[in-house]
Amino acid sequence: MFMVRPMDFDLFMERYGYKILFGIFGVVLLVIIGTLLASFYLLFRYLGYFAASLVIVFLFAYAFTVKRRVIDAQAQAHAKYFYDDRRKR
Repeated sequence: MFMVRPMDFDLFMERYGYKILFGIFGVVLLVIIGTLLASFYLLFRYLGYFAASLVIVFLFAYAFTVKRRVIDAQAQAHAKYFYDDRRKR
């Protein structure tokens, strides 16, 4: 009988690591896109085409105007407390 040598970690990652990471990334991406599409489907189903379209347009406009400014202000506030721009001695 022949003996099967155990595969070391480097060889395992070389052979299967990128495939596993690609699979995990694909599943995460599918879950994100699937959740978004399912929410759009439910919006169209329960509100109708016109009302759902208005809600989606409002959400995109809100995300790219108000929410963007809020996130930018939060980033500046965090940068003020967590980043010291003074020169080191």
